[in-house]
Amino acid sequence: MDRKMLHERVYALKYVMEGGQVHLGAAQRSVEYDLEQVRTASDGMIDPESVSQQIIDIVEATLENEH
Repeated sequence: MDRKMLHERVYALKYVMEGGQVHLGAAQRSVEYDLEQVRTASDGMIDPESVSQQIIDIVEATLENEH
C-alpha cells in the first residue's frame, strides 16, 4: 500500500472511531492506543514507521471489503 493511501485510511479510521461510528470490542482500546502513536512527518503525511501492524491489518481489511 502506498503512503498516500495509508495516510488517508489511517485518518479515516481515526475519524470514525472518534465519532463512535466503529466499535471493535475487546480490541477498541488497543486500536485507540495505536492510533495515538501515529506520528506526522515533516511533509504533513503520516510516518509509516509509526503505524502499528494492527492498524495496517485493519486498513488492509477495509480495502479488501471495498473490492
